[in-house]
Amino acid sequence: MTRRAPLALALALTALPAAPPDRASVVRLAEDVELRFVWLPPGTYGRGSDPAEPGRDADEGPRHEVTLTRGFHLGVHEVTQAQWAAVMGRNPAVFRRGPDAPRRPVESVSWDDCQRFLAALNQRGAGRFRLPTEAEWEYAARAGTTTRFPWGDDPAGHTTHAHAWANSRSLAVTHPVGSRPPNAWGLHDLHGNVWEWCADWYGPYAAGPQRDPAGPPEGRERVFRGGSWYDFPPSLRSANRHRHPPDGRYPAVGLRLVWEPVDPR
Repeated sequence: MTRRAPLALALALTALPAAPPDRASVVRLAEDVELRFVWLPPGTYGRGSDPAEPGRDADEGPRHEVTLTRGFHLGVHEVTQAQWAAVMGRNPAVFRRGPDAPRRPVESVSWDDCQRFLAALNQRGAGRFRLPTEAEWEYAARAGTTTRFPWGDDPAGHTTHAHAWANSRSLAVTHPVGSRPPNAWGLHDLHGNVWEWCADWYGPYAAGPQRDPAGPPEGRERVFRGGSWYDFPPSLRSANRHRHPPDGRYPAVGLRLVWEPVDPR
């Protein structure tokens, strides 16, 4: 990994409070299955990482200012096995044994599978559902912070396991969503448990400030974010990026939803 001198970059940051209860919304899929969302207002943050950040990969730079001009509803949790099955009629997850399996995140779903799930969900008339853009995902994951993780820089990874399911402490399985503390904006498991597909094609960042970036118009691989039960702490950093072909299925990759209601705010 090549190290370069730190960039002298002043990044504006919109610090938001934890989402109050009146910003939470529920979409019911079945009698005992529902999706929960938190409203995140527009804001500006610093995306990516500086060259000196421990564990950094070269594709996390250049660090740059991103402004999201529109707020959005983001899922409080990763999509669970029960939620996927309620829409698709089947459960593709590898980790589907045990009484808590319905509350574990669905995994082994490709980006293309996610598009079929979204198409079925969008036919229900509850508004439009989609994957978050990579910029939206990092905005939510940082939750107003500028550190490596939302819980701090944690250079040795000593506190990671108190906040996220990762590597040896995960016991090599997924866990029920929400069983680790939420970040400051009320969102669980953005770090660890399973990686989360984003809407974007993978590509290098452009230098300079950006407004509502959505990735390149085409590509060969789709982005996913957040780290998983399998990964070491550096992969769970807010700036970390990864990608796979859109037809690939992996037991460490799932998804989280953005909801656009019929009557938006």
